[in-house]
Amino acid sequence: MRRLLPAALILGMALYATAVHAAPVCEMSRAVVLPLRDDGGYLSVSVTVNGRAASMIVDTGSEGSLITPAGVAALRLPTDPEHRTMMQGPNGSPRLVPNVRIQDLRLGTHPAAELPLGPGTMAVGMLPGSPMITPPVLGLLGADVLADYDLEFDVPHQRLTLWTIRLGSRLCQQPPAWTGHWTTTPVHRQSGRLTVAFTLDGLGGTALLDSGARSHIVSTDFAHRLGLTDDQLALDPGGLTAGVDMKEREYHWHHFRRLELGETVWTRPVLTVAPVHDQADMLLGSDWFAHHEIWLSYATQQLFFR
Repeated sequence: MRRLLPAALILGMALYATAVHAAPVCEMSRAVVLPLRDDGGYLSVSVTVNGRAASMIVDTGSEGSLITPAGVAALRLPTDPEHRTMMQGPNGSPRLVPNVRIQDLRLGTHPAAELPLGPGTMAVGMLPGSPMITPPVLGLLGADVLADYDLEFDVPHQRLTLWTIRLGSRLCQQPPAWTGHWTTTPVHRQSGRLTVAFTLDGLGGTALLDSGARSHIVSTDFAHRLGLTDDQLALDPGGLTAGVDMKEREYHWHHFRRLELGETVWTRPVLTVAPVHDQADMLLGSDWFAHHEIWLSYATQQLFFR
């Protein structure tokens, strides 16, 4: 059983793990290229569960994967009596949820372009929102699936490439086969999730690379450390949102002065400020993924983007 940590939107646990063994030389190969949808900030790919087509949100900020009760009913998945999952949403309230057994999970729906992951177990939980698309969204893919590969996000061209990296030397320290200029910065990997250092208005912090979050989210605690008060934030526009625990939380859109990430600088960014019960000061969400080419190298613990 894996130990769960708080995640930006959802933490589940599944046991889809593909071992990556050391090789005498650095080897890179495409495991699969998946069509990637962006529906209002929900990034999703098509999967096949026990022979049935479905869509799942791609959530690098979640430690584990999840399937919804509607997905359990539609796919007639049996309960897994040997596993349960401690799930924790953005409000920091953990709860124990059941797991179901999956006989065959495949990324992709076309036999010529799919990645078989085999049998496993997956947590059952609600999603706070999802687009109405075909095939329907029945869950999310977390780091228990994604972190066994390097991920190349190309949202504008609707493409997600999973790369298998076998490290036998340090030759893999520059994996993207890109031309031109890009930014490279180290990341920290913990329980399959990746964090990166940033500076906002002169204060350093840690950002979670979270494709499951729909926007850049600065934690309220970090905003307080910047000197912003609740009264000041209340003057900003905002509203209420909910996570997988279905509990509402307040958010505000605030104009900051300067955001720095690696060699990249954003001036006058408008960022969402909301409670983040996690080990991160900010979430880099799907809107950030949508405006960059991004390579998340779990193998070498680096972030490449342009």
